[in-house]
Amino acid sequence: MAAVSVSAPGKVILHGEHSVVYGRRAVALSLDLRTTLTLTPGGARLVLDLPEVDIQQAWPMGEVEALWERLGQPGEACAAPLTEAQVGQVRDFLGLPEDPPGGPRGLALLSFFQLYLAILPRPVPATLRVTSQLPTGAGLGSSAAYAVCLSAALLRLAGRGAAADSTPSTEVSGGLSLQEVSGWAFRSEQIVHGTPSGIDNSICTYGGAVSFKAGCCSPLGAPPLQVLLVNTRVPRSTKALVAAVAARRRRLPEVVEPVLDALDALAERALQTLADLSSADSPQQQDEAYAALHELVDINHALLASLGVSHASLERLVGVAASYGLHAKLTGAGGGGLGVVVLGRDTAPEAVDKCRSELEAQGYQVWQTILGAPGLTFH
Repeated sequence: MAAVSVSAPGKVILHGEHSVVYGRRAVALSLDLRTTLTLTPGGARLVLDLPEVDIQQAWPMGEVEALWERLGQPGEACAAPLTEAQVGQVRDFLGLPEDPPGGPRGLALLSFFQLYLAILPRPVPATLRVTSQLPTGAGLGSSAAYAVCLSAALLRLAGRGAAADSTPSTEVSGGLSLQEVSGWAFRSEQIVHGTPSGIDNSICTYGGAVSFKAGCCSPLGAPPLQVLLVNTRVPRSTKALVAAVAARRRRLPEVVEPVLDALDALAERALQTLADLSSADSPQQQDEAYAALHELVDINHALLASLGVSHASLERLVGVAASYGLHAKLTGAGGGGLGVVVLGRDTAPEAVDKCRSELEAQGYQVWQTILGAPGLTFH
């Protein structure tokens, strides 16, 4: 079998941060910063090279086969995910602590072995090299993009398909099912996040845009959006921010619940706005849809700030963007982390360049990129 090369995008939540935890709608789009994996079968060892999290490791096939025998795998491709007890045996094999299993590096190793041992009918030697444009731990779906790439490449190695496209169909040419890829990636995400929502693996598999509410994830028709993605470089704890919103909701339910309802209504309106943008057949209609989208971005940030999840670095970002006539909001958990500046059809390039230069001069990291990028792609 020849080498396999695949890539998957990251993700950005455009609307629904925090409110999605309470059953309200979220809208997420794929991010055209990609993770790429190349799998080359053969050799005498199993090799994983993932420099972004300091992994360059090789295992003799005899050791891998002995682990496979101890797990009692049935010798069938994609038979079943590993059980909790089997994952514990893999953790011991890798020398990882039980909880947490070694940070991003340990989670990447554990995710790889879980998929490798569950998807393949039996161990085979191969070299997997992974590179990524996505920063880890930033809420951009880096672990899901990695899991999608692993799942797709291993399914191909197991003979499950010969090609893939980036359309949101269940079956793609060659028989490889995007639904199957997403399902295996979800199982990997359970190792990383415990109880993932399913948004990340879905958007990284299908690309484009998805709507998520109360456990139901649906692909959306949405045009690509030009954005500036901005890293404040301020670390934050998603767990602590979610807990702070929950505490405020307990203290002030009559205040916080209407804010959550407003965020839900805003996300619902965003669905219509994105649909209007997709169907616009004149520059005037496009401009009207972008104006509505920008207004929603402004309101969304203000509502999230009222929940206490903004940060001085995010407020500076919003202010700098506004000084150039642009529209920005936090994305993800808030408290620092990342923000996004949503551009328009005819946003002046000079305004974008000046905004980017000023943000970078203040220490922000800025990418000019696209939301709504293609999903899983074979190269």
